[in-house]
Amino acid sequence: MCISKEILSLRKVNKKDESLLFNWANDSDVREWSFNKKVITLDEHKEWFKQKFSDENVLIWILEDKNMPAGMVRLEKEGKRILLNYLIAPQSRGKKLASKMLYIAMKELKKYWKNVKVLAYTLPENIASIKSLENAGFYLDGSSAEKNCYVFNIEEKQ
Repeated sequence: MCISKEILSLRKVNKKDESLLFNWANDSDVREWSFNKKVITLDEHKEWFKQKFSDENVLIWILEDKNMPAGMVRLEKEGKRILLNYLIAPQSRGKKLASKMLYIAMKELKKYWKNVKVLAYTLPENIASIKSLENAGFYLDGSSAEKNCYVFNIEEKQ
């Protein structure tokens, strides 16, 4: 997909991406805006990656910008609900890639699961994430002092 001078694409995560995702997950900005602020140990990450990589109800994609890894989208399905997690790589921040990545991911998701509701939770003060979700077509479904819930519906006719 071409967006101005960017060449953005999603690819499925592979086993070689394990250390890349570990480093991204422990980036200080990622930890700051996560619900769980604790740094992830390598052993915890290895166990998590092994579990998620082999789960048929989990999709993990890497966003590539000009063939360079720039972000990650993870979708975990439970019945008709899908939980979205995502991040942008430190070197790719500030380029407005998150909303583009999420938009591409929602289009791609339709090939896998239909008639589902995608839920994304964010801290109320995480303005960048809120803008990214809204620009990708998510809408605010509920909020509290601790978190906002955004929703995107994937329907059969879309």
